Amino acid sequence: MNPHGFPSRMTVGKMIELLGSKAGVSCGRYHYGSAFGEPSGHADTVDAISETLVKHGYSYNGKDFLYSGITDKIHARGIGPRVTMTRQPTEGRSRNGGLRVGEMERDCLLAYGASMLIYERLMLSSDPFEVQVCRKCGLLGYYNYKLKTGFCSMCKNRENISTMKLPYACKLLIQELQSMNIVPRLKLGEP
Repeated sequence: MNPHGFPSRMTVGKMIELLGSKAGVSCGRYHYGSAFGEPSGHADTVDAISETLVKHGYSYNGKDFLYSGITDKIHARGIGPRVTMTRQPTEGRSRNGGLRVGEMERDCLLAYGASMLIYERLMLSSDPFEVQVCRKCGLLGYYNYKLKTGFCSMCKNRENISTMKLPYACKLLIQELQSMNIVPRLKLGEP
């Protein structure tokens, strides 16, 4: 709760409830949580609660140290293992995996307009792959290492081939769609 809301909303009972709940848990009994007094005869309930807290080893005002419990959970990775099929970093800290940028993180970066960060996270740091694309038909081509040039198997030519970088997962998706007889075509601008 915002501390500035207590005077205007007059919710002092909330603070007394917080103290009383800690005192009740420490002594193992229900606590009388009214702001008007306790049946044991104490005029001020905060005094009764403070006595109970001090008796059980806590501070009189209920303040305590909080331990996060996440020591030794820090994780960072420069380079490391990759999944063979997708060529993306492995998952999980135990397998020295990469940090995931999910849909919501991507949407936040898009809303913020951080296009170079998106490019770096979702392409360069993940799974960049060079592909040959036919400018005539828009399909993925192949690279001929002997001739050191690209080749389009659909158009049967080597002239209209452009080289570009795609995430390997995108190339894999295009090939999986082609295996289901769905043919996505890439429309390229002039080089």
